[in-house]
Amino acid sequence: MTAGDAMTPDTLAATAKQQGNPLLDEWTGPHGGFPRFDMVKVAAFKPSIERGMELKRLEIAAIAGNSAAPDFENTFAALDNSGRPFGRATRIFRIYTATMNDKSVQAAETELAPVLSAFDDEIVQNDALFARLKTVYETRATANLLPEQQRLADIVYTNFVRRGAALGKAEKFRLKEINKRLASLFTIFRQNQLADEESYTLVIDHEADLAGLPDNLRDAAAAAAAAKGQKGQWLFTNTRSSMEPFITYASRRDLREKGWRMWTMRGDNPGAHDNKPVIAEILQLRAERAKLLGFPSHAHWVLDNNMARTPEKAMALMMKVWKAAVVRAREEVADMQAIADRQGAGIKIEPWDYRYYAEKVRKEKYNLDQTEISQYLQLEKMREAMFWVADALYDLRFVKVDDVPVYHPDVSVYEVQRNGKRVGWWYLGPYARAGKSSGAWMNEYRTQEKFRTEVMPIVSNNAN
Repeated sequence: MTAGDAMTPDTLAATAKQQGNPLLDEWTGPHGGFPRFDMVKVAAFKPSIERGMELKRLEIAAIAGNSAAPDFENTFAALDNSGRPFGRATRIFRIYTATMNDKSVQAAETELAPVLSAFDDEIVQNDALFARLKTVYETRATANLLPEQQRLADIVYTNFVRRGAALGKAEKFRLKEINKRLASLFTIFRQNQLADEESYTLVIDHEADLAGLPDNLRDAAAAAAAAKGQKGQWLFTNTRSSMEPFITYASRRDLREKGWRMWTMRGDNPGAHDNKPVIAEILQLRAERAKLLGFPSHAHWVLDNNMARTPEKAMALMMKVWKAAVVRAREEVADMQAIADRQGAGIKIEPWDYRYYAEKVRKEKYNLDQTEISQYLQLEKMREAMFWVADALYDLRFVKVDDVPVYHPDVSVYEVQRNGKRVGWWYLGPYARAGKSSGAWMNEYRTQEKFRTEVMPIVSNNAN
């Protein structure tokens, strides 16, 4: 009896549903089901993900060992449908590593990153599975596949080849080792950067040194200091949402420089969190991996299945706008320098002056004052404006719901409707906090699909 005969997809699906684990279980409840963030425990990530890996291994073994001739349904479709409990657990885990990355989450991420990488390679390097994929792929033109099926076959097979499924045994082993180490290095890089964001702050002792800063920034800095037990001071954190406004409005040039250097040197400071050796090793391993996969460089490998196709074409596109961009940048700096000279500043415009004097140029040339505009750019008003545009362009409406568990009180949830019918769910996490990555990004909690049944998407937008 083969693995495929012993464990059917239906049996595996039933097993996956009976975990009694909020990280692995199907999302059920009101509104079609949501992640049970109210039941998530950081200590459960590792055992839950390991259990999810075990379940997916069984599914992969069933597909690879199926005694029936390979076809789209029992190979590509089965693979696409596999690993759902594993996917749910890892999705929630990655939400936490991006938005709730405290010491306990960092410890779990450090341990799990190379394990997850090795598991991905284990599937890609499964010779029996790849042989079945290849058979179906090479006969797809005569298999009467739907366009969507042909597209899925093309994407999956191409990704397997790009990730080394067709390499020899020795090359596969080395590739797996490289990917494991890269996964660890990427984790180290992110955690080093986050450590510098959280450990470096700019503390102001005297109110006179806040010259130029609008009241809302002063109030926020005073609140941040008070939260750290430094009442009577003003604390600016090493995050984009705190530091960019500071270097835009602060009149004290030396403090602007200090803040700018603190922000731009994240992960570049000597000591335990220095990312320079991490970057050097990443570059070396990426180059080696590209050669193993048959590409001249990492850039060639990355761009091979993107629109540009080659780094040469990507560079050519950038160089088309480079000259004009440089000319415009020099014009802007000249405008800034002219204002500084008229004010008798006695300086040459440096990077920490750019935002400060750009604001003065806007005010002088265009009578545009960001502090006056900001009263119209409150979060609530911007969110409502975004909803208005989505309604006008796409006939989408957002209705806030309050009975859905979230991973942090700052996060809000909306039902997305079109013509009165629910089409998805949207989570919004707009606030900065410790343990949250800098920047703005989108997460997909649940992918929209019409594979076996229609599944509504759950997505989020996050900012810091």
